[in-house]
Amino acid sequence: MKVTIKHIKCDMSKEDKELIGDFLKYLQKKYPVNNDVTVLFLGEKTDGMSTGSRNENSEIKVLSKGRINRDVCRTLAHEWVHEWQRSTKGMERGPDIGGPNEDEANSEAGSVIKKFERDFPQYENLMYEGLVGIGKKINLITEQLILAEKENIREDFLMEMKKIGIEKLPYSYSALNKFVDPETMDVHYNKHYKGYVKKLNDALSKKDYGDVELEDIVKTIGKYNTTIRNNAGGAFNHALFWKMLSPKRQKPSGEVFEKITKQYGNIKKMKDEFNQSAKDRFGSGWVWLVLTKTGRLKVVSTPNQDNPMMSVVKDGGYPLLGLDVWEHAYYLRYRNKRDEYIKKFWDHVNWEFVNELYLLRTNK
Repeated sequence: MKVTIKHIKCDMSKEDKELIGDFLKYLQKKYPVNNDVTVLFLGEKTDGMSTGSRNENSEIKVLSKGRINRDVCRTLAHEWVHEWQRSTKGMERGPDIGGPNEDEANSEAGSVIKKFERDFPQYENLMYEGLVGIGKKINLITEQLILAEKENIREDFLMEMKKIGIEKLPYSYSALNKFVDPETMDVHYNKHYKGYVKKLNDALSKKDYGDVELEDIVKTIGKYNTTIRNNAGGAFNHALFWKMLSPKRQKPSGEVFEKITKQYGNIKKMKDEFNQSAKDRFGSGWVWLVLTKTGRLKVVSTPNQDNPMMSVVKDGGYPLLGLDVWEHAYYLRYRNKRDEYIKKFWDHVNWEFVNELYLLRTNK
């Protein structure tokens, strides 16, 4: 695989080129592609592109003039991931706006930028300088507003800097088809879950809460308003829920299975209690298997989007396994037959992840 770099009407300094060159090598290592790639760094937009584009001839175009280096790398990473999706993973082309291809490209691009900055601290200052001779590092948001002329660029930048990000769905919308149909999964993930994250970020932006993590917000939810409580719970619960599900059937195993067997006698008794709690939850909510502060397992049910770690939940604990029993999670296929949805759930539990949570919470 060969990478050809071309500069067209853009002025890159020697230092800028070294940075971009090392970042390209980093991308090749993280996302290897199987064909030759041409990367064009442009001084002006062409062919209706916004800040970047990729075509079927493995040609990547990146607008570079008048942008800070970090934004150039971000665009480059996004388009490179698309090349990796098509040439290495064999993915079909998705819609140009939205869809799993775009979700993955956005997620991976944001992640690889942060990893590169961690692994190449020598570029810390240069990442925040522009390609038009700016010689000093200034506040990132101020720099972006100086260089950007259009409001949509500013909005994209601010979205990347939001406190709470969106967890990537770890499988396709159809991967759990025997349990949840693709349409429900699509709507559940893209409308409900992403909606919670957006509303949470909007609510957090109205007041300076500092640099807080989602789990910390959930644990100390009593000091936040109802809007943040509902949307932080929705964001956190769903981020866990996606990982608690597996396309392939797994057998319960690990230390969490040993704990269940020791406490309940057998796993069936735990499942029976879990199932009954899920059936008994009136209206919308969740059912959880939690680890209490005393080291005991316990089945609890929470209303709406409350999480058992919330300070307002009495006798809660750390969630190890959860099931969403809101109607939007199952109604298209199961209608009012919640019990069938609950029964199918056990065929798709990600026991490996449940065991990881147990080991994390027991410091093992």
